[in-house]
Amino acid sequence: MFVQFLPSAQKEILESVAYYEQRDSELGAEFLDEVEETVDLILQYPESGKLLNAYARRVLLNRFPYGIVYRVYNEQIVILAVMHLSRRPNYWINRS
Repeated sequence: MFVQFLPSAQKEILESVAYYEQRDSELGAEFLDEVEETVDLILQYPESGKLLNAYARRVLLNRFPYGIVYRVYNEQIVILAVMHLSRRPNYWINRS
């Protein structure tokens, strides 16, 4: 099984890293590390995320208020969004 990030999800990661780096020069890297750890967890246990609808699941980051929204499709994990938990909860719903 392998991971594919939608371009919009990649953009969300980069924007979040930039935001955290403005607050503290090391915080952006720590955010990125946690995203990578969470994606690794998803790869190990793809069905463990909370089911959000018929196809999408979400796993929360531990330290940061974000969730990774993904779907399992044809032996791959498709990352649909890296969403802040306090903003527009279903904005990613039309991504596939």
